[in-house]
Amino acid sequence: METHFNLLSRRAALRRIGGVSAIAASSLGLGRTGQPFADSVAVESIPASIPAPAPQLRTFDLVASEFDWSLMADTTVRAWGYNGQVPGPELRVREGDQVRVTLRNQLPVPTTIHWHGVNLPPAMDGPAGLNQAPVAPGDEFVYDFIATPAGSRWYHSHVDPALQVPLGLYGSLVIEPQLPVASWNREYTLILGEWDLELTPAVASGAVERGPGDRLLRGGELGADLFVINGHLHGSVPPIRVAEGERILLRLIHAGAIPHPFHIHGHSFTIVATDGNPVPVVARLTKDTILIAPGERYDLELVANNPGVWMVHCHIEHHMANGMMTLIAYDGAVPTGPAAAYFDHVTGSLGGDPDSAHTMHPMPASEAPDAPPAPTAPDHPPAAAREIVIAMVDDRFEPNAAEVAAGTTVTWVSQGTNWHSVAAYDGSFESPRLASGESYATRLDQPGLYQYICKHHGLQGMLGRITVT
Repeated sequence: METHFNLLSRRAALRRIGGVSAIAASSLGLGRTGQPFADSVAVESIPASIPAPAPQLRTFDLVASEFDWSLMADTTVRAWGYNGQVPGPELRVREGDQVRVTLRNQLPVPTTIHWHGVNLPPAMDGPAGLNQAPVAPGDEFVYDFIATPAGSRWYHSHVDPALQVPLGLYGSLVIEPQLPVASWNREYTLILGEWDLELTPAVASGAVERGPGDRLLRGGELGADLFVINGHLHGSVPPIRVAEGERILLRLIHAGAIPHPFHIHGHSFTIVATDGNPVPVVARLTKDTILIAPGERYDLELVANNPGVWMVHCHIEHHMANGMMTLIAYDGAVPTGPAAAYFDHVTGSLGGDPDSAHTMHPMPASEAPDAPPAPTAPDHPPAAAREIVIAMVDDRFEPNAAEVAAGTTVTWVSQGTNWHSVAAYDGSFESPRLASGESYATRLDQPGLYQYICKHHGLQGMLGRITVT
């Protein structure tokens, strides 16, 4: 698909430069990855007579430390990251700016920062030993360089990168061109990665050995259990919000170790930059799936011309089922399927605010059976039943519809290979995360219709309902 842009008159260009200054005041500097940036009008070029803004000094502090990080509401891990978040803050500067970043190391091990895709002096590049001495615990180091070239860049640890990067020591660096060549109504940065539950800070610091799974699989690439977008899983990944007719730029960055085929439903996109470098118009490809390798970046232009709520995910189904998925949500649109009943119109996501998700209300252990029987219930158990068992198989409940008498205890048993959960639409019951073999039980005393969802796999249709008579 060839992309056409409007050329600006000199007067309009001058107005545009003023707009760029306003945007710079709000967006250049520290940002939160995954949040859209200021609205603008798509343009192809700016008259050469318009002077570029003067370079400025941009200063940042990045504190590397250990902290608790919520991948989603029921999954908290110990992470290493920058400024208490995974990914670290998005740094936005303009090409030609002098960038001065102070790294303060509060980790128990040495670390450095590599500026991936930035052309800078060797002493500022970050690899420990080759280009600098590692920054010891409690010490700091100042990186000082000129921001060039423009484009989607990123930063990450370069000491024990097979251990430190997967624990969260990475973030995005966006170098804006001196004058806008093209711009979009909204921009989103999506950083892909993996999470290995056996790779903990204690393992990375050498205090304990790696777990049996990592030892068997040699760690690293084959040790991943979960697959994250911007440090989150499933419904905790904020959706990509759009309005019909907008042009959207997705900055796709791969901070992990496994290639991911990134797929968008209902739309095609145009590859406008690779590894931060612009692709000439005549060489641009239009696709709906792109395979991104570790360390790569793709800038994808998407035209919001098909209103609805659409899935966005890694097309390796195991990766999608274990976290790497989100939504494109048009303003005012709702899902066309049964998930519409659980859709939050304000956030554009399933089940409320993706950053806070739901509060867990686990059933007291004394009320749940220690060893629930294997599910043998028919598709529609008789109303006289006082206890039923519902199996949680990957991506579905069996049975997914039941009719029971008031006072019946319902037990959900996880029989899949992935984590599952169960939550009522109205909040009347909600389980913690359930691993294979674990169960959750609740008694339904009030007549009515109870609709529920797996918080991990609701987007894949894992929904159910119980009618209480």
